[in-house]
Amino acid sequence: MTISEVLTADRVVFLSSRERNDAVDELVRSVCNSLPGLDLESIRQRVFEREDSISSRMSEGIAMPHAIIDSMAATVAAVGLSRDGVAWDTNREEPVHLVVLLVGSRDQHLDVLREFAARLRDPVLYERLIGATEAPEVYDLLTHPVSRPKAGAVYENQELSRLTFAHGLHMARQFNRSRVVVHADAIPDADYVYEIAAGSGALVVSGTQNKFSPAHEKDMNIVEIPFRGLRRSTQVHFALLFLLSQRHIERDDLVVNVFGRPDSGFLDSIRLTHVRSEFDLPISFEEDQLGRQVDRHVLTRVLQLAGDLAVEGREGKPVGALFVVGDYERVREQSQQLIINPFAGIAEEDRNILDPSLEETMKEFAKIDGAFLIRGDGVIMSAGAFLTGRPPSEEMQSGLGARHAAALAITARTGALSVVISESTRRISVFHAGRRIILT
Repeated sequence: MTISEVLTADRVVFLSSRERNDAVDELVRSVCNSLPGLDLESIRQRVFEREDSISSRMSEGIAMPHAIIDSMAATVAAVGLSRDGVAWDTNREEPVHLVVLLVGSRDQHLDVLREFAARLRDPVLYERLIGATEAPEVYDLLTHPVSRPKAGAVYENQELSRLTFAHGLHMARQFNRSRVVVHADAIPDADYVYEIAAGSGALVVSGTQNKFSPAHEKDMNIVEIPFRGLRRSTQVHFALLFLLSQRHIERDDLVVNVFGRPDSGFLDSIRLTHVRSEFDLPISFEEDQLGRQVDRHVLTRVLQLAGDLAVEGREGKPVGALFVVGDYERVREQSQQLIINPFAGIAEEDRNILDPSLEETMKEFAKIDGAFLIRGDGVIMSAGAFLTGRPPSEEMQSGLGARHAAALAITARTGALSVVISESTRRISVFHAGRRIILT
């Protein structure tokens, strides 16, 4: 599902309204004018009901209101732009400048949301959209790669990058079942990454959306990963877990990682990772054992949110958090609410962690003591939950704080996974089957 399949230039609106409901009205009318037969009032009502329960503000300046209409076979989008800004939330002073309205099919709902969210994470694209003056320009920006000025024809340590990559390739040839993975976000210039890696067979990974053009894809194996801004050690770890979950690499592979500090301008490090030894995973992506409890996309999304919170914290302060994912019925038996559940009474399709418009809500609730309980298909069942289970033995929680011990205990007694952010160190741990399987 691509943006060009759900959006047309005639559904790009330069908003005259300064209030949320009026701005939504403009976009709903745009959709209904282009698709006669839709019930304007029912769409408005569905959007406003959702907004009243959970704000669709995705990030600073962007909101993605949406309505699922079961009678529609497909999803359509309308995009609204406001330079002056639209007052969106009663408890937030910052206005919204870009509004994406999605209306339509339940089956396509999350896929389209993810597509827009991935595209709009690019700050360069956001600034260009806000500065656009014509609808066709907005449409082209949303549906085509964004060209960027080169950071410079030659980097100070360009030869170091070339030499580091060459050594990585040489090392990989010495081992069986080896793969080279280039973590391309160290180098802002996509053309230079192409120059050194094209035709090598290496996997080129990047957390920067649309970093590479279709021309680059002809001779490079490019994988976009949903993690950004992480320190270099965590960046490698999360990238490999994502590659494993998407089956780009396998458990018995030896991976030669070639990387550098993000945006440093050069590659300067090589790290060997034997996947099975590094992750000690008691679950097999190849045999779909993970899928019995947790959808792989849900786990990736939880790790992405954890990574963002570990790097950014909340309001400039570090945040500790606990996510328990999967085997919800058994987890529920060993938990109780510390606070009134903020997700109670909200339709399941409006509280799925795969919905990018919930990102700010999740990050805000992360400040609350207690755990997020998330069903394996991504539906957020509760926040602020207290886990009552205890590890089978005291030895299992040796050296762990209360949050980590609770995370370990719940996975020892259920089939769930738990993801924990340490407030003091900002490190991320993943627990399964009563043991820690990942520590970044």
